[in-house]
Amino acid sequence: MSNALKDRAGEKRERIIDAARVLFLRQGLRATTMEAIAREAGIAKPTLYVQFSDKDAVFMAILEKLVTAKIAAFETGIAGEGTATTRVGRALAGMYGVLAAALEGSAHAEELFSAHKRGASLSADADSRIAGRLAEELRMAGAADPERLTRLLLDAAYGLASKAIASEALGADLKLLAERLIGPALPGDQD
Repeated sequence: MSNALKDRAGEKRERIIDAARVLFLRQGLRATTMEAIAREAGIAKPTLYVQFSDKDAVFMAILEKLVTAKIAAFETGIAGEGTATTRVGRALAGMYGVLAAALEGSAHAEELFSAHKRGASLSADADSRIAGRLAEELRMAGAADPERLTRLLLDAAYGLASKAIASEALGADLKLLAERLIGPALPGDQD
């Protein structure tokens, strides 16, 4: 396949993903059909099926992009300046901020947030990478049981996000969570 054909196929794929994202946010996952995605993308339905076998495959492509952005936001937050508590709070706020921004304004945010379970292995790989990085940061900062603290932080952060993914206060709440859970475990880690 020539580079021009690859580029054109890549552009179509992106147009499909963008169209599906718009429809999923507007109508929800269940109500969106492959026919609607093709229409929104301005392509023929058979062309859509060349790129994606079904709606779940399109959703997985969207999830892949979100997971990549989520990991990048976490890494940016954790690598910045400040105490471990500050960096972890910023990293949690960043990764869930990516998801909140992706779902912003949708009446179907809860459906789409919970639907990420369809990409269980994709999410599990990302969550495992984030948990490992977080546990290492807490270990280096002197936490007595970094794996347990990591599990508590991530479970609590997920709970907060699943209840209030569209909340403007989510980032501040996640930073407060990190402060309250990590602060006592690292008494010398105060700003």
